[in-house]
Amino acid sequence: MGRVIRVGSRESALAIIQSEIFIREMKAHAPGYSFELITMKTTGDMILDKSLDSIGGKGLFIKELDRALLENRVDLTVHSLKDLPMYMEKGIRLAAYSSREDPRDVLVLPKGIRELDWASPLAKPIGCSGQRRRLQFGRLFPGTPVENVRGNVLTRLEKLDRGEFGGLVLAAAGLKRLGLASRISRYFEPAEMLPAAGQGVIVLTHRDTDDFDFLAALDNRDSRYAAAAERAFVRALDGSCTVPIAAYATIGDGDRLTLTGIYCPGDYALAAQGSISGPKAEGEKLGAELAARLRAQSQAAAKRLLDARLIDARLTDTRRGKVWLVGAGPGDPGLLTLKGDRVLQNAEVVLYDNLVGRGILSRIPPEAEAIYVGKKSGNHTVCQDEIGKLLIQKAAEGLRVVRLKGGDPFLFGRGGEELEGLKAAGIPFEVVPGISSALAVPAYFGIPVTHRGCCSQVHIISGHGGANINRDIDYPALVKAGGTLIFLMGLESLETICANLLAAGLDPQTPGAVLEQGSTARQRKVLSPVVKLSGAVKEAAIQTPAIIIIGQVCAFSEQFSWAEERPLAGLRIGITRPRNRIERLVEMLAACGAEVVELPSIRTVAIEETPLPTLTGKDWLVFTSPAGVEVFFEKLSSHKRDVRTLAGVKFAAIGSVTAGALHTRGILTDLVPDHFSGDALGRALREAVKPGERVILPRSRQGSDELTRHLREGGIACLDIPIYDTLPSVQPYTDRNSDTVYRDMLCENLDWLVFTSASTVEGFITMFPNKFGAEKARAPRIRALCIGRQTAAAAEKYGMETLTAENATLESMIEALSVQRRAEGYK
Repeated sequence: MGRVIRVGSRESALAIIQSEIFIREMKAHAPGYSFELITMKTTGDMILDKSLDSIGGKGLFIKELDRALLENRVDLTVHSLKDLPMYMEKGIRLAAYSSREDPRDVLVLPKGIRELDWASPLAKPIGCSGQRRRLQFGRLFPGTPVENVRGNVLTRLEKLDRGEFGGLVLAAAGLKRLGLASRISRYFEPAEMLPAAGQGVIVLTHRDTDDFDFLAALDNRDSRYAAAAERAFVRALDGSCTVPIAAYATIGDGDRLTLTGIYCPGDYALAAQGSISGPKAEGEKLGAELAARLRAQSQAAAKRLLDARLIDARLTDTRRGKVWLVGAGPGDPGLLTLKGDRVLQNAEVVLYDNLVGRGILSRIPPEAEAIYVGKKSGNHTVCQDEIGKLLIQKAAEGLRVVRLKGGDPFLFGRGGEELEGLKAAGIPFEVVPGISSALAVPAYFGIPVTHRGCCSQVHIISGHGGANINRDIDYPALVKAGGTLIFLMGLESLETICANLLAAGLDPQTPGAVLEQGSTARQRKVLSPVVKLSGAVKEAAIQTPAIIIIGQVCAFSEQFSWAEERPLAGLRIGITRPRNRIERLVEMLAACGAEVVELPSIRTVAIEETPLPTLTGKDWLVFTSPAGVEVFFEKLSSHKRDVRTLAGVKFAAIGSVTAGALHTRGILTDLVPDHFSGDALGRALREAVKPGERVILPRSRQGSDELTRHLREGGIACLDIPIYDTLPSVQPYTDRNSDTVYRDMLCENLDWLVFTSASTVEGFITMFPNKFGAEKARAPRIRALCIGRQTAAAAEKYGMETLTAENATLESMIEALSVQRRAEGYK
């Protein structure tokens, strides 16, 4: 007899059955070996009086088996994949994946009961293990009592039949492997209750120093690819039993993997769900990307939830206003704090400075009153006393007032003076600190303000004062102390500052830097020894805002430079998408280094009076935008209809983003054209729709006839249902000196405008009536990045220079811009 291979397993009946499944397959593929099953009780099996999330999570089911493997007491171990932690113990690797048994969760009722009356209160709770099941079950049956249940499958069934529970939610795979499928009362489809990552798959593990070549024949590649995507999704979200996370991947024709996930950190109101598709070989990348997307969705939900709790003036005495001093950071919208943004989104009045970044100004709510109170050297639009009076006046009117300041309000921002006036007037206030330019701007130029072995102290000095700056600063003390010297608001005094430092004994060759418009697309720097710094800055024509840094750390700028290395660095880009669909594109462009200004030019408004038709198995539901998907399902809900009324209906989407919006609602599309356009969708439908079938087209009232023309020519019955209007956006700039905004923000400072539909072009035109009237004045200075030819044609009608994406996707738009950037001579 050949070598004996020891297979480790938990003691439960299900674990033994699963181990025997693998042992039978190994015997068939490795006749020269014999196999011995060794069972052991794990910590998770022994502690049954506490919830799994309270005692350490899934790792408790494998700890003893891992130890036995590493101590050479067993050679292989068998696990349910969903029980494995997302990171394997060092020295152990996953060797083989089984084919996937039924991944669904199911409802099991006590013996003799086949159905529950959900309309009546249950006498006993439903037993669910884990937050994932409790979250999703609670969504399906709100108000139904749910309690945690522990133990293996047979133990849980015993508790059920003893009357401790009114029902159990279990995995179909375990029941079927135990031969207990007859106990299943109801299956929960993945669209209703998403399974745990890896549910239905069993795996073999062994030491990474061993090599059992016969295991390759046992490995199910589709299970491996699906598991890679699911586990990458959970890993990226730091998933555990304490955070409800679910992930389920399927592999369709053409080896295309579709991953659907749920993420819910804490409050159920923060749950986010979505789907993503791509090549199965890129499963891990897809999992990480979907995780990032859902985390962002959940954070946005958290922001909305906190908004309702944040503004206490709204919840208590609405007649009493309040002022928030908010630090806006140095300019990059990504450096505005989460709390600062939440407060800004709830503002009714905003007083803002010259130093507040363009991208942050674009986040001022459209309905808020925006008042410019900026100051430039020698040019104070509104004096400090008047600013204080305005704050008091607006708050006294019962309004929520935000005083938006560049950098931090208390670091040379005169925030203390403004609070003195508010305190004296009895106006309540809060301070939201901001990221100071003194620290952030050097970082964007690769300058660490401290560095081990080089500099261990930082001095931040106001450089404001012109010729009087000599009286306010003890230059000998600064030179003696050493370290990094950072002067804010000192550009006009630069020559005086350098001369005084040299006179106080500073080494003339000490590195210096002047950093202009740091953290924005227009940032520039001058590096020079202090003795030549003033002359170099004049030669470069550096302008305010700029900060001055003196010290050895300036020498690191070339070595640590990073901001300029990003593919779209130096570009300021305006986005015209609707405000509620702008976030993903903003994140994508910002990640490539662009400075983004939000200029939503359209908004969608549901048409309440539009009825929905009765749908049959001979209907196609065709969606041309994510907005159409959203409004359609809202209407479905308001009509007291759910997804069961869509049984048999086929679904088509104009592109991947719209298909993704359907996937988040548990619906996989039957048709998506290769090219994402109305023309391509119309052609594809002419080939796919069979005689006797009908197309239902819920879309914007302003939709073009590009799609419907193909259907008419093909003799296909079509019901074109206007369910929402696409209207011009209420922009915060329209009534705020639009001529100035047009000149300053668009013609001079924006490099590109992004248009994702022809309607965004027309909406943009209406934002500036003094520039684009009935005569359709042209805009030759505007460069337009367009998602498709129809959009480009709309932009070209107004004389814009256009660049069109190869495919109608956000990714393709960014790729087109990157290629254009390289063609223009940038890296």
